[in-house]
Amino acid sequence: MEIQLKSLRVRNVHLDFDLSLEFDDGSTVGLSELDVDGLLVDEDNQFEGLRALNPLVGAICSTAEVTTSGALVIGFGSRAVIRASPRDDVESWEYTAASGATVLCLPGGEIEYLAAPEARRAESHRPGLPAIDATAVRISVGEDGGITFSDNTMIRTTVDLASAYLVLRESVRAIRHLDGVHCLELSSGYVVRSSSP
Repeated sequence: MEIQLKSLRVRNVHLDFDLSLEFDDGSTVGLSELDVDGLLVDEDNQFEGLRALNPLVGAICSTAEVTTSGALVIGFGSRAVIRASPRDDVESWEYTAASGATVLCLPGGEIEYLAAPEARRAESHRPGLPAIDATAVRISVGEDGGITFSDNTMIRTTVDLASAYLVLRESVRAIRHLDGVHCLELSSGYVVRSSSP
C-alpha cells in the first residue's frame, strides 16, 4: 500500500513525545520508533533521532509505502531511508493526510484507517511569550522552527540540537529582555534566545 507522500517536501521535523515529519501539504508522519539509515531511534535516544532527521528538511520524498508486515518505509532518494516497523506494545507510526484522514500501525502491525473529520481545525499557537512555569512540549526544526510551550505559545528560534535535551520538557523559570532579545531561562539552566515571540 502506498502512502501519499511521493514528491512532497519535508517542511519541518518535530520532537514532542514522538518524532514527526511535516510535509509542505500539511500532512504528517509521527514515529515512535524508527530506523534511519541504520540508526535505531526510540524513546531512549529521541534527541539523536532529531539530529538525524534534521538534514531531511527540504528533502523531497521519493517513495512511501506500507509493507505487508505493517512497516512504513519512506525514501528520500539518495539522502535517507526511514523504516518504522511494527512494535508489540504501542503504535509505531501514524500518517495523517492534509485532509485529516489517518492511517496508523497498531501494536503488532495491524493497520487502521480513520476517515477525515468533517471540519479540520488548523493548528494555531497563541502569540506572545510563554508564562512562567510553562513547559517546552515540542521542538521544531525547519521552516517553522521554534519551541512550543504547554500554554500553547510558540517562539520562533533556532534550537542547538546538541543541547535540545536541555529544552524539551523543561519549564520557564525567568524571562529577561536584553537589547530587543527575549531570554527565557529554563529549569535546566539553559537560556533560549528569540528576537520575536
